[in-house]
This record gives sequence, structure tokens and C-alpha cells, in this order.
Amino acid sequence: MLNSKLPHLRHRAEILKLLRQWMCKNGYLEVETPIRVLTPGTDVNLEAYPSGDRYLITSPEFHMKRLLAAGYERIYQICRCFRKGERSRLHNPEFTMLEFYATGLNIEGMMAEVERLIGDTARAVGKDTVVFDRVECHLAPPWKRISVEEAFLEYAGWSPIANFDEERFYDLVDKVEIHLGSGRPAILYHYPPELAMLAKVTSGELPVARRFEIYVSGVEIANAFEELNDPVEQRRRFESDLKRRDKRNKRGYPIDDLFLESLADMPDSSGIAVGVDRLVMLLTGGESIDDVIAFPDEDV
Repeated sequence: MLNSKLPHLRHRAEILKLLRQWMCKNGYLEVETPIRVLTPGTDVNLEAYPSGDRYLITSPEFHMKRLLAAGYERIYQICRCFRKGERSRLHNPEFTMLEFYATGLNIEGMMAEVERLIGDTARAVGKDTVVFDRVECHLAPPWKRISVEEAFLEYAGWSPIANFDEERFYDLVDKVEIHLGSGRPAILYHYPPELAMLAKVTSGELPVARRFEIYVSGVEIANAFEELNDPVEQRRRFESDLKRRDKRNKRGYPIDDLFLESLADMPDSSGIAVGVDRLVMLLTGGESIDDVIAFPDEDV
């Protein structure tokens, strides 16, 4: 079984090398932040693994933003993250994330940045087209940009911006996602403000979150924010998340006060998390992320 994965794992190593080379060439400093933390965040949809008196990270986000606040302008890391209960063809409880941040970059700038990163990496491995579940996707720019409202109106007949309903939104996600990234990658942007998480929200009659996700052949491979740097608003969101977790009888995680204290000093910036396992799967023609992970959860 392990021998059969060797070609995919060789490609995986090459892709990781190319990602690091691209980040270095474009002025990003590789950093390392803690794997065990006092709080993994308050996201209602994520469950963390306890590790002694701490938790394994679900993302390196908080500590990387503390580095931005300390004056680091362009940073990245490729690290292991852990999310309890996530196991499927596209999920493993332990997975690899590429996360990077740039100060002075708005959400449109981050769209262009990740478009170049993935496009350049794909060309370097001779893979300008990927196919997953018979859905073909050409990776060369320009990529399609489509708002959440446009996508849901087209594929689900409903606007989550004008009339948000969280349960309905997630019930319809699969119906929408299968259409994204066919022909060329799709950047799904301007989420409902209720799903802003750690992103800025626009003002106006119908505010939207400055957030986007990237889809290739119907597979989500990245999630990005134009980062919120208002500690008062971020604390309000954390407290709201904890109330929702309590209503669902989920564990309540501590609020990260050190992170909140740093936000007042964090410059305007954007950040993105790229699912490395999914990206490698697509670029190597795998049918599951298990094809590009030496030891999936069941084999540990």
C-alpha cells in the first residue's frame, strides 16, 4: 500500500518545494508558530484536540497575526493542523496547511496573489489542467470571480445576503459548490456578514464580509480574509461564537486575550489558508487526499 503511494508522495515533495520557493521569491518570510496553544479559537464549526492543558491548533492564524502586529510584513508557514471529527474523502483530522499574510494587501490583491502562486506552481509541475470527478479545470489565469449572492441565486435560487439563514445556507452549500471551478477556478467572494469570522465587513445597506474561497473542479482549496483589526469588534464576535457553542452543547474555548491585544497594532492586511493535501491531490490526479498522505487517520 505504501509503495503504491510513492509516485504521489514524490510529487507532493516537489510541490511543497515549489511552494516554498515561490513564497521566498515573492518576499515572504517562513515562520514557525506554536502547535500547542491555550485556545484554538471559537469557531462554532470547528472542534479541537486537547493536548495536556492546551489544544492542538486548528490553524496558526492567531500567532501569525501577532507577528503582523509586531512588524512582520509578509509571512508564511506550511504546518500541520488538527480538527476533530473531520474525516472524508477530502478531510483528515491531521492535515497540512499553507497559510500566508501580507500587510497593505486588500482582498482583491490577495486574489491576484494566490492566483499567481497556484498558477505558477501548476505550470512548474506541467499540470495546466486538472480533472476531479470528471470535472475539468484549466488553472491558467484569469480565474472566474463570482459573489456568494450571484452563485446562490444562480444555483440555489436564493440570496443569503438579502435574507440570511445559516441552516439554509449550509443546506445549500453542496448544491452550489459542485458548479464552482468547472472550466477554470472560481473565486467565491463577499460572504454574508454573519459568516465573516475574522474578516472585515463593508458598510452600506447590504454589508458583506471581505472574505473569499477558491474552488477547483468543485473542490474548495483555500479560504481568505481581508483581516479584521478592530479588537472590540473581534471580541464581540468571539463572545457571540461562545454563546452559540453553548446553545449547541459544545465545549467553550478560552478567548485569546493576547491576540486581541495585538489587533490594535496590526496593520491592514489580508491572509489566506490553502489546503495543501487537496491542492496536491488535484495536481497529481489523486481521487482522494488519502492518495497523497502517507499515513491517513486509519493507518496511524
